[in-house]
Amino acid sequence: MKRFSRLLALLMCAAMMFTLLTACGGNSDNGGDTAEKDTFTIALDSDIVKLDPAFAYDFTTNPVVNQITQGLLTFDENNELQPMLASSWEQTDDVTYVYQIRDDVTFSDGSAMTMEDVLFSLERTRDPETASYLGWMFDNVDTIEQTGDWELTVTLSQPDAAWQYVPGTTACHIISKAFAEFVGDNLGSPDGGLMGTGPYKFVSWQNGTSVELTRNENYWGEDAGYYDNLVFKIITEDTTRVTALQTGDVDCTVAPPESMLDVMKGDDNLVLTSSPGFGVTFLAFNTERAPFDDPNVRNAIYTAIDLDTIYETLIKGAGEPSTALPNSSALFGTESAAWADYAAKAPQHTYDVDAAKALLAEAGYADGFECAITISDNSLRNTIALAIQEQLAEVGITVSINKVSTDEHTAYQFGEILDAEGHRDYDMIMAGWEADYPDPSGNLLPLCQGENSSNAAAYNNEQVTALLNQQNQLSDPVARNDLMFQALDIVTAENPYIYLYYPVKNIAMNKAYEGVSMNASWIWNIHFQDVHPVA
Repeated sequence: MKRFSRLLALLMCAAMMFTLLTACGGNSDNGGDTAEKDTFTIALDSDIVKLDPAFAYDFTTNPVVNQITQGLLTFDENNELQPMLASSWEQTDDVTYVYQIRDDVTFSDGSAMTMEDVLFSLERTRDPETASYLGWMFDNVDTIEQTGDWELTVTLSQPDAAWQYVPGTTACHIISKAFAEFVGDNLGSPDGGLMGTGPYKFVSWQNGTSVELTRNENYWGEDAGYYDNLVFKIITEDTTRVTALQTGDVDCTVAPPESMLDVMKGDDNLVLTSSPGFGVTFLAFNTERAPFDDPNVRNAIYTAIDLDTIYETLIKGAGEPSTALPNSSALFGTESAAWADYAAKAPQHTYDVDAAKALLAEAGYADGFECAITISDNSLRNTIALAIQEQLAEVGITVSINKVSTDEHTAYQFGEILDAEGHRDYDMIMAGWEADYPDPSGNLLPLCQGENSSNAAAYNNEQVTALLNQQNQLSDPVARNDLMFQALDIVTAENPYIYLYYPVKNIAMNKAYEGVSMNASWIWNIHFQDVHPVA
């Protein structure tokens, strides 16, 4: 939106003030003064990790960093790759990708983005000394080279079906080399900040309280944002965050609490926008620890859990019903018909207490046993764990619930906390995973590949791992799918995981605003430059 049209929209909204006030119940603090505001306020449920795209890999850091820096490519509302700082790109053979970089991009200080900035940014994320959370995405990269005035060529050491998506993530966001070298170790900190090519630029970060951005007047694109300022308020308590949205203290909240979706849906002043996601919430069995090393025990527990009732009474609008697959239909990819057919033919879950007891007896546990579920401090997962606890008691399994902090839970999930034998130190863990890319392997590979730290079940079937590794080196989607289907045939028979539901992506906003979209690629493409008052 050009500045003239922005002014026109402001005048139109001012003329419609009475209508907006009426629609908002006459509460001028709850969106009624949108035409006069110069600031849009977003609530986050925790503080950001760092103001640095090399560490932007979560649902609070990315909504901030994505406004400041941009990638070579981006994902559109259909989760398809589109140009951003690269105007075009092509794959010339199995291991070679060529990107044409724009020559008209400027940083927020007005300086021109150069190829040196592009090479510096990618090599910095790739460098093990940076310890980037996204550095692993470059594991199969052999070289990153400038091959023309504005041409970048990435050569892989081996074919990698996932690489095509990496330039659309924060792993390939570009920062100013001069700025990074000037602030040194302070880059990404409250004192150092961040400089990028995005529509907003950094102002301040008060740890645990807020992050403030202002419009980038040197933005190279068509529009640097409707509002002069963006303020991200950190409000960790769920009820407080939703109340702040209802009272107008904040205008929007990203990733609203799942347990309060009904409250927000029932508020006439709020709009809840939802989209299918790439994620899955699961119960993982520690297959390195008895009795969960026995497929019969795992299948018994799967059969003893009433997933339909849990979904209908607890999960409801927070997600979609699960199948035997670790991925929802949002990850079926270009061969969606083949995946839908496979999902329909895959073993279906059946709740049967008697059958569960028979499986336990066959495994030598006719009298049941005691075990624990490790969960984080998440209200929805806690209620699901309580339901599972009650249902497993019906077959003689006594379950205790081990609730830990979010940091501890992450350490458990990624195998950083081990028992005396060097194995993961839990019986079962309720956790989640979300594919980084719109690809069917996005959940299957990290959850079921042997020795993968994200494999919360510690599941290690050599045949499955070989099939998954093989498919990742192919470019033909039909051939890849065939190998993944073979792997899934084995996994679904052995049940290292119980897939509870596929979380839905949500964003809640005061109904006086529009212009923020929501889709499954949300972590990479959440933007606020187009948000504006409803006219």
